[in-house]
Amino acid sequence: MTVGQHAKATVALVAIALNLLVWCVPLLLLFPFKLLVPPMRPWFARRAADVYRAAVTVDDWWLGTVSGASWQQPPLDLNADETCVVISNHVSWADIFVLQSVVSRRGPILKFLCKRELAWIPVLGLIFLAFDFPMLRRRAGGRRAQRNRGDIERIREACAGLADAPAAMLAFVEGTRFREAKRDPGAALERLLPPRVGGFAAILAALEPLRVTVVDVAVIYREPRPAPLFWHFLAGRCAPIGVVVQATPAGVIASEGAKPWLTRRWAEKDALLRSASLAGSAAEKPA
Repeated sequence: MTVGQHAKATVALVAIALNLLVWCVPLLLLFPFKLLVPPMRPWFARRAADVYRAAVTVDDWWLGTVSGASWQQPPLDLNADETCVVISNHVSWADIFVLQSVVSRRGPILKFLCKRELAWIPVLGLIFLAFDFPMLRRRAGGRRAQRNRGDIERIREACAGLADAPAAMLAFVEGTRFREAKRDPGAALERLLPPRVGGFAAILAALEPLRVTVVDVAVIYREPRPAPLFWHFLAGRCAPIGVVVQATPAGVIASEGAKPWLTRRWAEKDALLRSASLAGSAAEKPA
């Protein structure tokens, strides 16, 4: 990257941070109504969602128009007032901006499980509390199996509030960003890490009364991926990012079983990513 491109990425990062801070002002002004006037909480939730979407619109404009980043906008029919679950592969911080653009511009706002301790960080704390992000209190000690059972129970407790504050519950089911170094050389998956079904199954169980839809998103970066990927994304130096979505009612997943369904979907997604990688590599070769 040139000096000018590094400057463009730096300005984009500053603009995104300032955009976040600017939209915190109306949240601060509205937040007392949520705390002090309980009957107004549904009204506050709608206004807060408007603020969220306005911030996403500004991010989209800057990244697309000023930075020159590009990604697909597949048709996705979601009701902004209904909760759904979004799962996705995870490669870079760029994924977040792509996902919020695809899902939240017209659908429900993105939320994810976050550690309760993060609520003490000034700006993050305001955002998590204003948007009712599900809070998860982690506890150390005990056997691993006991901790896992405790985590699942706390996920269920944390998701209970989504009945009153609809959202797109985001889960990166691989548990971490994909890196070639993290991949088992003998694994069947080439472009993905094995999915962790426990948290996903717990979210589905917690939201079962809401009859949610699960939106599986494949975020596709053309090979070879530049590094660091997020910095190139901010500078508009990434090839157009592909986005493929598939929506499945949670009831259909329950009939098949969360683990076999997720395992099958991840195998299909891996094949899609490998196919896109081969197509991208072929396009890079001179004629």
